Amino acid sequence: MLENIDLSLSMSKEEYKARIDDLYIRIEELQRKAWKMQIPIIIVFEGWHASGMTEIINRYILSLNPVGFKYHVTVKPTYEEVKKPLLWRFWQNMPAYGSIAIFERSWYSRAVIEHFNRKGENSEFEHCIREINIFERQLADDGYLILKFFMHISKQEQEKRYREYKKKDIPLSVVDEELDYLNEYDNYLSVVDKVIGYTQREYAPWTVIEAEEFNYATIKILSTSIRMIEEHIERTRKETHHQPLLNLNDSAYASAPRLSETDLSLSMEEDDYEKEKDHYQKKLSKLQYELFRQKIPMAVVFEGWDASGKGGNIRRIAWELDPRIYMVEPVGVPNDFEKNHHYLWRFYMNIPEAGHIAIFDRSWYGRVLVERVESYSTEEQWKRAYQEINEFERSLTDFGMIIVKFWLQIDQEEQLRRFEERENTPYKQWKITPDDWRNREKWKQYREAADEMLLRTHTPHAPWTVVEANDKRYARVKTLKTLVETIEKRL
Repeated sequence: MLENIDLSLSMSKEEYKARIDDLYIRIEELQRKAWKMQIPIIIVFEGWHASGMTEIINRYILSLNPVGFKYHVTVKPTYEEVKKPLLWRFWQNMPAYGSIAIFERSWYSRAVIEHFNRKGENSEFEHCIREINIFERQLADDGYLILKFFMHISKQEQEKRYREYKKKDIPLSVVDEELDYLNEYDNYLSVVDKVIGYTQREYAPWTVIEAEEFNYATIKILSTSIRMIEEHIERTRKETHHQPLLNLNDSAYASAPRLSETDLSLSMEEDDYEKEKDHYQKKLSKLQYELFRQKIPMAVVFEGWDASGKGGNIRRIAWELDPRIYMVEPVGVPNDFEKNHHYLWRFYMNIPEAGHIAIFDRSWYGRVLVERVESYSTEEQWKRAYQEINEFERSLTDFGMIIVKFWLQIDQEEQLRRFEERENTPYKQWKITPDDWRNREKWKQYREAADEMLLRTHTPHAPWTVVEANDKRYARVKTLKTLVETIEKRL
């Protein structure tokens, strides 16, 4: 595709001067409209080294109000970033609703540099491209506008500019490890074509910019941006989303646990409990260090009814763990800053690094539980979340993470008993709130939401374990045993 681009296109200084001011005014007006409508915009610049990317981006951002955008230069990942999935650091830089993020190089450069083996065949590279498509689709589904520009010049023009840069003592790259990439035009031409082809999507289209002449390239980028932002604003005003639901009778859900099948009569005697608990706590302590040695991260997710024993289970899990390599993440109501991003954004911030364990006291499943029942998210948002959550967890397990998910199941009578005990016990009174009683009145709605959550998000790579939690001792031993067996199976 790139070989067929007409790189002779240019624009006179007179035409450039006649058009540029109007384009600057229009794009700044659109920036204000997008801010008022809370539309987030992502602008990706990729291209050959010496294609004039930095100079043209500078021209671009001169048209914008600096309060409303952030400029990110993608370089070699840091030590911390290497211990997380490739897209983790890019999630951190996603703009808030109404803001603009501009990337000089992006997840595409990292995909090529980190996953391409020059032979053109690499399963990790192909997997990385699929992850990028999912990443961009999730953002687009949430209302993000994604503009992607590839700055294209010929090999001859690149070599000419290299000589000019050297003469003027201008660095070719801010990252030494990219020098190999920039000196391999012929080797990477087919790869770039493949990447553009694989990631050309209606929700995130590529625009190839003929960049041998700066004035032409600048005007094309600004004009394309204006057209796409205007179209997105108009579409946002009119569009109604419809998310098709999966067939819950499908055989793919046959193995998912059902709350109706939970035997809440299961219990354990005190002596057996103490013996089993101590046994599994010691084993878990040893396995924690083995995970650390092998650099395997693990996420443990707790969901369940109010007063079902999540905190008590978490304390027993952490009883003999090394606090240097585990963390407990209590998940509450998102703050205003978190609400101003894609809902998965805050959870990407807290995923464990390689060799560490993160225990989530409630989690990303809030969208399909409390947010669904209490109408904090729209029907379209929580229905879409099932697929997004499955993709999120799949990206983590593909990175090597172990995910263990527990739903703590109790019945209404046991919950009432625990609520009353909390109210009547001074040192437990902080645990009971008016919201707990109010949520109890919606037991049926929460039960329906939990049933559907289990069905739609019980996957081979991140299965649910329903824990019979009417008896706290039985529940604690079951969670400890499940963790130990899951880790041993992986190791």
